[in-house]
Amino acid sequence: MAQAPLAVLLSPRLEEVRAARVVGARTLVLAPDRAAPGIREAVAAAHDALTVDWLDHQGLLMAIGHLAGHPARVSVFGFAEASALVAARVNEALRFRGNPHAAVAYLTDKVALRGKVNQLTGTPVRFEQCDRVTHLVAAAERVGFPCVAKPRTGSGGQEVHLLRDVADAALLAAELVSEPALIIEEFLEGPEYSVLAHSRDGEHTVLAVARKHLSDGPGFTEEGHDLPADLGPGDAAAIGDLVTATLGAAGHRAGLSLTEVVRTAQGPRLIESHAHPGPGRLGDLLALATGTDPVALAVATALRLPVPAPHPSSGRRYAGIRTLRLPPGRLDAVHGIDEAYALPGVADIGITVRVGSHVPEATSRAAGHGFITAVASCPQEVEAVLGKALGLLRPVVGGADPGASGRPAHPEKEEEHTAA
Repeated sequence: MAQAPLAVLLSPRLEEVRAARVVGARTLVLAPDRAAPGIREAVAAAHDALTVDWLDHQGLLMAIGHLAGHPARVSVFGFAEASALVAARVNEALRFRGNPHAAVAYLTDKVALRGKVNQLTGTPVRFEQCDRVTHLVAAAERVGFPCVAKPRTGSGGQEVHLLRDVADAALLAAELVSEPALIIEEFLEGPEYSVLAHSRDGEHTVLAVARKHLSDGPGFTEEGHDLPADLGPGDAAAIGDLVTATLGAAGHRAGLSLTEVVRTAQGPRLIESHAHPGPGRLGDLLALATGTDPVALAVATALRLPVPAPHPSSGRRYAGIRTLRLPPGRLDAVHGIDEAYALPGVADIGITVRVGSHVPEATSRAAGHGFITAVASCPQEVEAVLGKALGLLRPVVGGADPGASGRPAHPEKEEEHTAA
């Protein structure tokens, strides 16, 4: 009897292991610490697991190099920024199926991608590369205020700075402790969207466009997403064309991608793109809204397994997620989780801080301390359910105690683990 194709998963979430198994793949989890919260659940659900620091390329090749002679098809998968790059590199080295390493690397380089996409669109985005602190103010002035400064190879909204004037630029330059590797680009005004796509042999298919919710405060903190976004046919087509052009410019060939877009008065314009589905659980929303699991789709396509049919959605077509943020201090309890779960439409609640531990500072505009997802028959109902659920959660935050390890905030819902 022929062996099933093998999906090698780099520090996956539990849901990603389950998706690979659903399409008929054997699963091998690689993680630096198999006992880490979130990872241990993924390990328990997988067929096999190995303790591997997969950021060590030579060590990773030594650990799984023997799979190059595996009798069945093999592919390595990473569904976050670092792991997607590592997966592409090792797939190429061992001649497994997957996205070209150069394409994934291209998408991580915002300067190279911005320059290429600017050549393909009628409305280029002004930008400057900045590698010297002493050049930052002048570069921002050339781009024009307001503008945005962010790491050239950053992800997840980390270290994104809105510069409103020369004073903001000078303050950022003074705060930098080393020479930067930044891209400074014009601020794009308009609603933001996250576009989840799947590629096969260089053919790109938009799976979903989600509307991003942003706070009104400094930094435009992400509050969540609604899927699908309420777009007219023309806007949806224009966003799809921009995404396709972006992925083509990078040489993206296979797998999932997440592209961030702003719909400006001049049409959609690119923020950035990544060769993975991102940290915002858009794949979960897609599965809730349409019954299509994007991870299952990506694994099945790469390993040439039958693509699963969408699960019935019971007539519900809209899904949303909202981010939970906690004040600083020690998390003593989170009340109201059971009441929130009891609300019709609430699909999942995750608290990423353990009771008894210190609430960490959010390191990016997208980072939070938990989430709630919900599904309903219309966008207004999703909004109402999520708002009510957030109102029922009552975190108790006391004095700071960074050394405590604590226990999960909810016995049935272990803390989340996001792969590097």
